[in-house]
Amino acid sequence: MSHQALWVRGALFLSIAGFLSKVLGMAYRVPLQNIAGDEGLYIYQQIYPILSIAIILSVYSLPSAISHIAVNDHKSNVVRIPHVGMLFMVLFGAGMAFYIAIFLSADLLAAWMGDPELSRALKVAGGMFLLIPVTALFRGLFQSLSLSHIVAASQIIEQFFRVIGIIGATFFVVYVGRGSLYAIGSYTAWATIGGTVIASFALLWLYKRNAHRFSRNRLNLNKRVIQSLLIGMAIYSVNYMLHLVLQLVDVFTLVELLETYAYRFDEAKVEKGVFDRSHSLIQLGLVLGSSLALALIPEVHQNHMKQGLAFKWTFVLSLSASVGLIAVMPYLNPLLFKTKDGMLSIQLMMLLVFLLSMTVVVSVFLQAYDYRVKQFKWILLMVGLKYALNLLLIPTFGLIGASVAYIGAVGLLLAILLWKWKTITKIKISYGFIIRSLTLISVMGIVVYGMQSLFNVSDRLLMLPIVIGLCLLGVVMIIMGLWFLNIFSKKEWEHVLGKHRERGSS
Repeated sequence: MSHQALWVRGALFLSIAGFLSKVLGMAYRVPLQNIAGDEGLYIYQQIYPILSIAIILSVYSLPSAISHIAVNDHKSNVVRIPHVGMLFMVLFGAGMAFYIAIFLSADLLAAWMGDPELSRALKVAGGMFLLIPVTALFRGLFQSLSLSHIVAASQIIEQFFRVIGIIGATFFVVYVGRGSLYAIGSYTAWATIGGTVIASFALLWLYKRNAHRFSRNRLNLNKRVIQSLLIGMAIYSVNYMLHLVLQLVDVFTLVELLETYAYRFDEAKVEKGVFDRSHSLIQLGLVLGSSLALALIPEVHQNHMKQGLAFKWTFVLSLSASVGLIAVMPYLNPLLFKTKDGMLSIQLMMLLVFLLSMTVVVSVFLQAYDYRVKQFKWILLMVGLKYALNLLLIPTFGLIGASVAYIGAVGLLLAILLWKWKTITKIKISYGFIIRSLTLISVMGIVVYGMQSLFNVSDRLLMLPIVIGLCLLGVVMIIMGLWFLNIFSKKEWEHVLGKHRERGSS
């Protein structure tokens, strides 16, 4: 099999694993909220950014950076890598430093969050950084050998046991335990650590079985290699942490600002839990909106035609997902989370599926032109704007203001990256494509929303077939519209279908 075919197959494995992990990631929040309520979801979401940063580093950022610095001799199928022991010590030292910093500052972080009861859970969550060196190192080694199916399998194993542990821990706290609801934070952090430990043992066993494939002629772990590793980690983190860094702003501001708006502290915690319902749906929509399009057309690099096609697919898929989620939300929200609380704010948040998907894809395009580290200044601008808009809007408009702050911050970043991309590439997207796509997706949204308003159902079991039927209706309308409105040209369809045939034959 050619190197390009291996690359394509690896991209598909990782995309599928990412999709399954996101589905599992959404799935456990539903029983968590159903069992522990919106306050329980709030407690988990307050420590979630720390856990998620560690997971992103161990699953995506560091493995990609490690595989980037490895030297792969395709003729002998042997990879020359930095000395495993030395690289592990560097990663472990960094992980230990992060753990100590989080452990010592947990009380201060909890105070900044406006909830000192979160301190214990934060200390446990910091333990994830002690496991990153193991999982990230082995995943990077396997990824450098194009053994992406092993990386994908370890990701699914880790997430599966994590989900089982979180649901079990939540059930124990609510129905068996006698402690405070805040114990959910600590127990879910331990469940995440447990899933990572299981994945670590699996990766270690698989490494020993494949040790012969790694060259004994190690690369020197010098300053240049470490610098390349750090830059690669930063670059590969950009696309996965955009949604996360915005959530961090809410972690430190939303509860206190909701108290300024109208709520007592206990009420503000519940309201943030209601608002946090949106994030799991956004994560799932992001996979459908961006990862699927990039997996469909992986070789974008500096090819304008392929970038344009990836852009168009992402535009259609992500906007369809956003509009579809908005249209079915009156039934999807109570189906998953029991009540219709926070409906408008959650519907507004679904626009992030489109905005973040487009931002991630355009960011990937710019990286192909070495516009990488420069993106961080615009991301910092986005975070600053989100913080400022939170302070300005939430005390007046509550959760609606928080949603608008997200949309404004991400919208600004997307506008800047689009401008940079068009300036560098001089690429042009047909206005006809934009108009036809907007027309099709708008009609789909109106029809689906109109159909759901015809029902008057309060039983959650009866809501399930309604939501499934509405989703299928939306999908069918989009597929038929793409074909009959000629939104993609014959050549573009042939290119996409050709890619599928190549993958099938490989």
